[in-house]
Amino acid sequence: MNEDLFIIRLRDCFTAGYTFPQFCIDNNIKKPLFVALDERRVDFLWEIFVQFKYDKRITPRFTLLNGKISSICFAFPNILRDLNFENPATINLNDFDRIIFLTNIKSEDKLPKEVYLEELTNYFIIRTYADIPLINFTNNFPEIKLITMTFPPPPPSYDSEFAKLIFERHKLMEKIRLSKGKHIPNTFDKLGYNNNEVYRLISTPQVKTHLDGSTEMEDNEDNLVGIKNGKRKTAYQPYDYDNKIYFVGGCHVYGINAPFDKNIPSYLQKMLNENGLPYRVENESQFFAGRHQDIFYTLMNLKPDPGDIVIVEISNIMSSQFPCVNINDAFKNYDYRKIWGTLGHSNEIGYKILAKHFFQFLTQNNFFKDVKFNYSTPPPPPARRYGIPKENFLPSTKLFNVAELEAHKKKLRELRLKVGCIVMNANPFTRGHEYLVEYAVSRVQKLFVMVVSEDKSEFSFADRFELVKRGTKQFPNVEVIPSEKFVISQQTFSGYFNKENLQDVTIDSTDDVKIFAEEIAPSLGVNVRFVGEEPEDTVTRRYNETMKNFLPLYNINFCEIPRREIDGEIISAKTVRAALKAGDFDKIKKLVPATTYEFLREKYFK
Repeated sequence: MNEDLFIIRLRDCFTAGYTFPQFCIDNNIKKPLFVALDERRVDFLWEIFVQFKYDKRITPRFTLLNGKISSICFAFPNILRDLNFENPATINLNDFDRIIFLTNIKSEDKLPKEVYLEELTNYFIIRTYADIPLINFTNNFPEIKLITMTFPPPPPSYDSEFAKLIFERHKLMEKIRLSKGKHIPNTFDKLGYNNNEVYRLISTPQVKTHLDGSTEMEDNEDNLVGIKNGKRKTAYQPYDYDNKIYFVGGCHVYGINAPFDKNIPSYLQKMLNENGLPYRVENESQFFAGRHQDIFYTLMNLKPDPGDIVIVEISNIMSSQFPCVNINDAFKNYDYRKIWGTLGHSNEIGYKILAKHFFQFLTQNNFFKDVKFNYSTPPPPPARRYGIPKENFLPSTKLFNVAELEAHKKKLRELRLKVGCIVMNANPFTRGHEYLVEYAVSRVQKLFVMVVSEDKSEFSFADRFELVKRGTKQFPNVEVIPSEKFVISQQTFSGYFNKENLQDVTIDSTDDVKIFAEEIAPSLGVNVRFVGEEPEDTVTRRYNETMKNFLPLYNINFCEIPRREIDGEIISAKTVRAALKAGDFDKIKKLVPATTYEFLREKYFK
């Protein structure tokens, strides 16, 4: 690698917060000598000097391997003095405990404890992109199990026939674009994909950039691509599970070259299901090229529970602090013609092989048995960023053991006011609704009953709202409010209002649930949402399943209770409406509270 590229990578690490003063502290270097090749590297020496001016724990010295000190020109004369620039002829190397070369050109004489640019850069990258962010993450979530991973490199060469079929992704995409419908032979032919399908499989997902600099993949419901809510779907996911396995990484974990149901996360999920292991796999990977910050943004936003497993892939960077699934040799006993899809990226056959390696690693190392995973070497404390005086650090999380603090915070959360919410259409308000409210109010200090505001039901919103108010007036801790257009509305969940015709169609209600979890619930202080079981209505049942999966991610409990029955029949508003249409007020009297019955008799009894 060109030395300028090493310097660029080092500067990237500086920006991320890891600098030479911390490097010296981490390696017990008390007297460093920095050596540049010649005058061309003086600007980089100056950057290092500035770091030590901010972080004064160590005083370094500087010199050149070749060239004359007198030939160096600075805008301000005193800089040369402040920089402690030494003439190499006058240096006593025994005065230093480490010689740090900012070049890969080695000196003629063997120097004590010398470090060269390539080794230096690799160390900085591991600390910046693996050790520090992962250590910080496990300090925040001490009871999760974190693993790093590597990927097998492609073979050094291919036979001539296969070489004609394998391309870099962008070159294969260009060939398909220019083919005008003519078939382009490629490695996917044996898997049965046509050129159009190959183009969709190997295309880079569209992304949107947020204000904080993070990126997120745009949704793509293509049956091969499968990106939903900013992440690639994982096939075979169970609704009932004890813990989750999160994959965080780039294109390999995303599963480029393969459908969403034939990448590593999906294959692993299938193996877990077949072996009766109650884990749900989530593919949190972003498709990126060298954007390691996307991994860190993902980790920052992850909210794992104790016992969850987080598997992180950072461009084959391994950390000595964490277990690593090293699968560099996973393909050595297989025919490469069957495994590689594009240059540098596997296909679905390779991903299945790798998923088996993951499954074996997790089972053989008891990751599914120990709820709390203890790392063999306790992670060191996070490195301090230079430029921030120690006295400016907020002391709250520095004075206490992180695990003890998290345990105390958990106890405090249990003392919080329990605020519940029920969202109901109440078309009309029945004894079933009343039963749900009675159950909820006994378990919370405050209950909001939110009535669907859309006027798309047999009973008007005004009537439904009034019936709910009358039916809950005996509960002093209940407040009835409208949902407006933000919960179960035409904008957030339009399929709800056409349920009868959509029982066999999968309706996506995640927008509605996310708006409730991200915007409505925090505004009301809601931390538990109550629903009744739905054995008959498929649309509502799937809505409940979506809430069950999403709400806990926002620290909102989900509570589903069995529906109330009378004479062996589940109470439903639909049954009440049918009885009202038939004029059967005797049946209605059994199914609704007195307040609703009086309202219906006044309005409909002739």
